[in-house]
Amino acid sequence: MDMTCDKTDSPVLPGLGRRAFLALAATTGASAFLTLNAPGVAAAISGSGKSLLWLRGSGCGGCTASFLNGGYPDVLAALDSIGAVISYHDGLMAQQGITLDGVSKTPDNYNALKKLDLLIDSGNYVLVVEGAIPNGPDGTGKYCTTGGRPVKEIFSEAAEKAETIVALGTCAAFGGISAADRSITDARGVAYTGASRFNGILSELNMRKKVINVPGCPPHPDWFLLTLADVLSGSEVEVDDYRRPVAFFSKRAVHESCTRRGSYDEGRRDSQFAGEGCLYGLGCKGTVTYADCPVRQWNGGVNMCTRAGGPCVACVEAEFPGAFMPFFRRVEDRSLISGIDVDLGARVIVGAAILGAGIHAVKRLAIGDNENDEDGQSEKRNKRGGL
Repeated sequence: MDMTCDKTDSPVLPGLGRRAFLALAATTGASAFLTLNAPGVAAAISGSGKSLLWLRGSGCGGCTASFLNGGYPDVLAALDSIGAVISYHDGLMAQQGITLDGVSKTPDNYNALKKLDLLIDSGNYVLVVEGAIPNGPDGTGKYCTTGGRPVKEIFSEAAEKAETIVALGTCAAFGGISAADRSITDARGVAYTGASRFNGILSELNMRKKVINVPGCPPHPDWFLLTLADVLSGSEVEVDDYRRPVAFFSKRAVHESCTRRGSYDEGRRDSQFAGEGCLYGLGCKGTVTYADCPVRQWNGGVNMCTRAGGPCVACVEAEFPGAFMPFFRRVEDRSLISGIDVDLGARVIVGAAILGAGIHAVKRLAIGDNENDEDGQSEKRNKRGGL
């Protein structure tokens, strides 16, 4: 491994460079890595003196559920060593307190909303945002409220004093399903909405903050826990153009390491669900999706979407879901404009990223093999040897 640009030891494991730390963590997985190195991780995090302010906007709650499904308790114990790291989370806190005519009648420690105000006033926290932030109607943000206040307003106050913002899940990172077509809420991602960094809620608020996007619908608990460990240890997380940690995203397409890749190369394509062949013909977007799902896998490292028989729907990508719908139709069959699909467009402009369809889809088409997709035969593909 090239360590020439990595002169700083990881505060988590002294003697191990930061990039080596990230590479080891990404390869091993959060459960195994944190189990083997829990004392070092706990020591680094406990010395950070930071708490988590977890704010939820427009979403389904799946990101919290995924986080709670983390494989081992070691990371929770390490985070708890700070002294209640999750200092505010409206879904996990039972402390609601009693108010009368808008005035709190219980001590601050028993009133979640008062505790939120005190936490924001104190600063020195990591802001975790789950769900998109609705901007409507008419810029008021009132389509999503908590404690009677627009989440947009609370986010603005919390973001101002946050040291780092972690946008957890695709809704928080890019708007996701909450900002899909025909949504009336004008929901925004934290720093991006879709692939635009000029349409995020921070841009709307005219704010500039350090943001790390951990997308996924929902995100793998490893992605969040390891990113958080790196942030709290004082490291500078290496991110791609969409502010996603490079350790987990942007390196290889899901297709390249998919457990069904062998079926793809052999031309065994499923035409209906519940089969054992490649799911490409059923709309799998693994060829244009960049995440380490096949290596890391889910549910304790034993499964993932394609292995369970479901096509990859590109849930970690900035343009999810709109650019990848219909989910169960091949990428090349998606309509672009005036009846022109990606297949026809790629044959006209080979090698270009046509109308946002993505250069990777075009590269696949340039290689060929569409003629044989329907009947599952792909001799030409076998001769060319993969992507």
